[in-house]
Parts: sequence; C-alpha cells; structure tokens
Amino acid sequence: MVVSLPVPTHASSDVLSQAVKSSDSTFKVLYFGLHGRGELIRALLAFAGAKWEELTADWPAQKSHTPFGVLPVVYETTSDGTVLELAESQAIERYLSNKFHLYGKNEYEHHKVEQYFTSIDTVWLAFRPKVIDAAPENRVEEANKFYDETISKIAAIHEEHLKKNGSNGHYVGDSFTLADLKTAVFVDRILLLRPAGAKEAPFSAEKTPNIWKVYETVNSHPSYAAWKESQRYQELSAGTKGIFKF
Repeated sequence: MVVSLPVPTHASSDVLSQAVKSSDSTFKVLYFGLHGRGELIRALLAFAGAKWEELTADWPAQKSHTPFGVLPVVYETTSDGTVLELAESQAIERYLSNKFHLYGKNEYEHHKVEQYFTSIDTVWLAFRPKVIDAAPENRVEEANKFYDETISKIAAIHEEHLKKNGSNGHYVGDSFTLADLKTAVFVDRILLLRPAGAKEAPFSAEKTPNIWKVYETVNSHPSYAAWKESQRYQELSAGTKGIFKF
C-alpha cells in the first residue's frame, strides 16, 4: 500500500501566491532516511523554528505521484488550508529562504548570498562522484586529492570574503542567510564522510578560521542546535554513513 501523500490545492497562481504569504504554515518533507539533498531543507525548517514533520518515503511506489519523479518534495499547508507542493531541492531551498527572510536586506545582499550558496553547492555536487562514489580502495586517494585541489581553492576565496565582512560568522552583514546555513551543512557533510585513513578534513578553526566561525555561529543558534542534537538527526547521520558505506 502506497503511503498517501498530501493533495496539492489546484488554483490559479494568483490565489496560490496569496497563500504563500502565510506566516504560520506547516510542512511535510518527503525524502529518504539520510541527509543528502534533503539536509539543507531540514536545516532551514529547523533553523526557522517551523512546524514540520517527515513523511515515510515509500519509493518507488510514490514516484509517479511526485512532480519530477525525484525527491525531495515538500508539502506546505498554509493557514487557510491551501496545500502547496514544492519540488527540486535548490528551488525548495530558495523558496524557504525567501519565506524565512534568509536572503539579506536588499538586492545586492541577495546576490552575494546566491554567489556563495552556489559556490558551495557546486563543490558539494562534485564531491559525490569524485569521493563518495569512488571505489572503496580509491576513496582515500580521491578524498585527499579533492581536499587539496578543489576544497582548498574554494575555501581560500570564501575565507577572503568572510574576512572582508568582519570575520563575524556571516557571509552578508551581521545576519543569518542561506549562505551561512549552506556552508555549515557542507562542513558537516565533509566531516561526516571523511574516509578512514584520509588526511584531516580541510575545515577547522586553524585551517579555515572564518569558515569555521560561520559553522560555529550557525550551530550555536538554539533551534538549529536542538535539531542537531535530536535523535532523528543522529539517525540520518548513521543512515548516510551506512548507505554510502563510510
């Protein structure tokens, strides 16, 4: 039996755009029992203190009932009962960031957030095929190479920008943004998926002090800290290591 999914409200874009303005929506996240492409979505919801829960992924039975046949999918129920179906991980992340005011104070700040968010996402997308999907006997070599040739170059660019912003734990001004959360989540994934025997992970207070400051600042946020300390978060970490055999 297929685990039932919420039924999206069918209405005009004008009607739905009004529903989007709801400030007390509830959310349901459909994704697998690992961090993966659902991690930042969960992080945004937890960080914002949103009311959310996870749906059981009954895949592939649910596949044909999703917009693109891929996960994650998020279902938002607004204060008037409208159900919005949100698909594609980056689109969901951007949507939630707009909703939770994590895009800076003006258009220029919005662009800077996008810049550094996209930069980190590009590195993350490269990490999987080069390291996670590498043959087990090659993982240590590939991880060390990735740390030296890819992460170190991007980290240097981010370090310089963060220094110019005052080394205050934020990418833009003195407020939390999508770029902050994206970087904190990425650091966690690199630390979690470090192959046994590989050199020390490329992020630390000594090696990348400004990125580490962002990491610590995000992790000190009460709602986000509570999420990371939760049993579910630990289950997702274990599931991630188990699925990828780390």
